[in-house]
Amino acid sequence: MINNDHNILLNQIIVDNSSFSFKEVVPLYQYTDNIQVLTRYDSSILWAPIDLSLNIILNNRLKNTDIYYADGRVGFGRFPLFNYKVDIAVPKNKIITALHIGDGSFGFSMGNGTSLGFVPEIVGIGSDENDAGLYFVGMAGNNVSSNVPIVILDSRSVYNDKLINRPIFGITSANYREYSILVDALDNLNVKGNISATDVMLNNISLTKIIKELQEQIDELKTKIT
Repeated sequence: MINNDHNILLNQIIVDNSSFSFKEVVPLYQYTDNIQVLTRYDSSILWAPIDLSLNIILNNRLKNTDIYYADGRVGFGRFPLFNYKVDIAVPKNKIITALHIGDGSFGFSMGNGTSLGFVPEIVGIGSDENDAGLYFVGMAGNNVSSNVPIVILDSRSVYNDKLINRPIFGITSANYREYSILVDALDNLNVKGNISATDVMLNNISLTKIIKELQEQIDELKTKIT
């Protein structure tokens, strides 16, 4: 039972021979954020305060924090968006890290990469010159044959349509105006530099095979000429 002073009332049954009576036991404390709990019972009832302020949810917000909770979703900095289990609010027009996993110097970070709008940025920093900064690892769950690649980079418009107004994929080294590898909207691969490969397919025909056949024809002509 709880009385008007927010005290929990316990009724202690006292048995005396053939009769019994009820005794009201009232814990003495003022109603604050420190909630009194029953810690031990022997011949008396002992009460001790504990601080549960971080566990108190007021209007879907953990008290005195910017952490929100609703329907199994958690939001940091704002009420969680419906589509996300974990939602972290990151402002636009401000370079800021929203998530970091690491030791503070090296690790994996995500956030906004520009002060002129919002550009999602993923940063990976290796520990030394022998460590790559960012790995993308895809693992198959079984050995069943499939035509689906393990790792997919999918570019599309906000309407889920094919991009036709800009390049699809680029690789650069600290220069957003000059790319080492670029895939344009027509699926053309542009490479700045040499291409090293064991073979190149042109319309499903091996370029190595074509070169070999041409070389054989050249050698045959040389023999005839001499």
